[in-house]
Amino acid sequence: MKWYKDFENDIAHIFMTSQRVIENFPPPLNHKGLTYLSKFDARQEDSAKNYICYLLPFWLKEMTHLKKEDCVALSVGNVFAMLYYFIQDDIMDSKDNLDRDQIPLANLLHMHFQEIYRSLFTSTSPFWTYFQQYIIDWSDSVSNEIQQDYFHTDLAMMANKAAPLKLSSTGALLLSGQPDLVSPISDMINHVLITLQMADDWIDWQEDYKENNYNGLLSMIKAENDTGEPITIGYIKNAIFVHGVMKRYTEIAIRNHAYIQQLDLMLPYLLSFHETLVNDLIKDAELIEDEKILQINGGLHYWLSKNIK
Repeated sequence: MKWYKDFENDIAHIFMTSQRVIENFPPPLNHKGLTYLSKFDARQEDSAKNYICYLLPFWLKEMTHLKKEDCVALSVGNVFAMLYYFIQDDIMDSKDNLDRDQIPLANLLHMHFQEIYRSLFTSTSPFWTYFQQYIIDWSDSVSNEIQQDYFHTDLAMMANKAAPLKLSSTGALLLSGQPDLVSPISDMINHVLITLQMADDWIDWQEDYKENNYNGLLSMIKAENDTGEPITIGYIKNAIFVHGVMKRYTEIAIRNHAYIQQLDLMLPYLLSFHETLVNDLIKDAELIEDEKILQINGGLHYWLSKNIK
């Protein structure tokens, strides 16, 4: 995991800088903002790890040769953007207990996110055209994913749920005078984001089923259902643990990795990050298959495998 270990000091700098800004929010938004930030702080053991959000500028550094302070600024800007869009997700998913302070907190985060990028790009910079497009892509994706069933109709739209994340990579390329690389690198990142969403959907499928949220794995299981019966939790578990849906699901991520490799963009950290995602999916799929084989063998063989070390 050099894609993480090589940047531990940078991650600490990014989150300490973000904390200092949020500390100056008016109360109680400063306290709530710091609590919200801690949920995504990579230094915290139980936090959600959104590495690609804050490490993209550093993963591109060998290509862009940007100064460290520019990479930090792009990353901190992306942290504020990440928090803003996660709050939007929380608000959209909220059924009952919406904390009204989330709305002003989101606006303060958005203000600082824009303030950072305005300090880096003039009003005439093409960055703002990309900015508008990424927001449109995000809006389209989150509004229509259930109706359009993007896992089957348009995988690229799954990536668009995280389109604003590309602000830091596109910004890094524009700051380094390499606008011609924006499109191919965005394409690579989109494929990484598809696999990242697939990995999240595998982890979250039970919660998404309960909350009736869109989920790529559940979409695949529903598409393979030829019984005409409603999808129950038992049916889903049967598809995963008996009928091998995870193996087929993982094959999509493997094809993504093959595609990324042939792009030959010389971004070893980003490639390695994607490889980690794919390998984790492969490992889980193989564990399920191994467990199934052991159960098929049954009886004493299965008991011995679980109890004799």
